[in-house]
Amino acid sequence: MATTRGTAAKKTAAKSKKTKPKAAAPTPKGAPSLADLRRIARSIVTATSVADEKRMLTLYADSVESEEAGQLPTYGIEAIKQKNEQWAKMVSDARWHARNLWADGQTIIIEWEAQLTLRPGGRKALFREIAVHEVRGGKIVRERYYYDPSILGG
Repeated sequence: MATTRGTAAKKTAAKSKKTKPKAAAPTPKGAPSLADLRRIARSIVTATSVADEKRMLTLYADSVESEEAGQLPTYGIEAIKQKNEQWAKMVSDARWHARNLWADGQTIIIEWEAQLTLRPGGRKALFREIAVHEVRGGKIVRERYYYDPSILGG
């Protein structure tokens, strides 16, 4: 009999522990909707995959902060353009593939893999990178790139 009473008590305790699901946290001021965040994420992937610099530049806020692996952050659209020019001097061809993509809150994270042809000499390299983009007001306001910079150096 004690076993039955103990089992009944456990069932009652288990029922009383059930709670209503928590409501979603409020969206922070300036945070995009999930649909907008996903649209921006798709635009990043498309612009990168087809090397459309003009399209990519439209995704940035004017005062964007951008940080490459092992370097100090840069600020503004002109700095992004300069980074793109530096990339073109190092890489003659890049075939990008987004392996994974996460979009939530104000952040887009993309796991990239690229087949690069490096300058000078045409050396081929497999390049893996994690890109983190923070979005506010429908524009990328901050981005950070994590990768092994030695792959680019020869």
